[in-house]
Amino acid sequence: MTTYAVTFGGRRRLIWTTAEELEELRPVADTEQHHMRSGMDDQRFMKDDLPPARESASALPDRSSAFFSALVTEQFVQQSVRGVTVSESSSRASLYMFTLSSALIAYGFLADTDVAAAYLGVVLPIVFLLGTFTWERLVQTALEDVIAVGVIQRIRRYYATLLPGAEYFFPQPTDRTAVHELLDIGTRSSWRGVVFTASSAILTVNCMVGGTGIALALHEAGLMKATSIVIGVLAGLVIFIALASYQLRRFRRVKAAVTATS
Repeated sequence: MTTYAVTFGGRRRLIWTTAEELEELRPVADTEQHHMRSGMDDQRFMKDDLPPARESASALPDRSSAFFSALVTEQFVQQSVRGVTVSESSSRASLYMFTLSSALIAYGFLADTDVAAAYLGVVLPIVFLLGTFTWERLVQTALEDVIAVGVIQRIRRYYATLLPGAEYFFPQPTDRTAVHELLDIGTRSSWRGVVFTASSAILTVNCMVGGTGIALALHEAGLMKATSIVIGVLAGLVIFIALASYQLRRFRRVKAAVTATS
């Protein structure tokens, strides 16, 4: 008996056999190689017969069903986008509030020491900057959510036209009668819809931080306490009005864009 190299299943193997047994195995190996070559030829033929990806839509046998499947997929994608924006908004708002509360707790331990003023001088500007960055990102995520809602509503309006009476199962939100899960917060013309967003809540807290920091800085500089408080309150209000106006303009622009494509 001798060791021979034989190919089975596309792999080369060493077998211990006689020359007579090897001759009996040869037809099996040849047949297997023939099937493998035939399969590769068939795959190559099918690949050559397929249209390019950019032109595949025109070759679909049932384009209506393909469009409906793509529409359902797009709705799920937009719903996922809404979930991601809500999750990110909650995480960022929690991070800011946790940082602020931790800074205040740490100040409580240092309030009666000589380094209390220096601590506030370092921490409050950092917390204010973090709050500003957080607020800006919350505005962006809120706008992304509004755009996703607009796309979902456009798809739902299409669903409502599939059959007579289908609009009963796909109600469209109006000014004050929106379905709870599809409240178009921030898309109304009134500024009240923007006030109740998470970005507005963070903006309010952050303006309080900024006003407090300005009042403390002025008082440490020698200004009277009452005057420092008044200036700090006014400064906080100015910051709030300026950033809230910017936020309201952003929401109005997105509302106009969503309405134009609806």
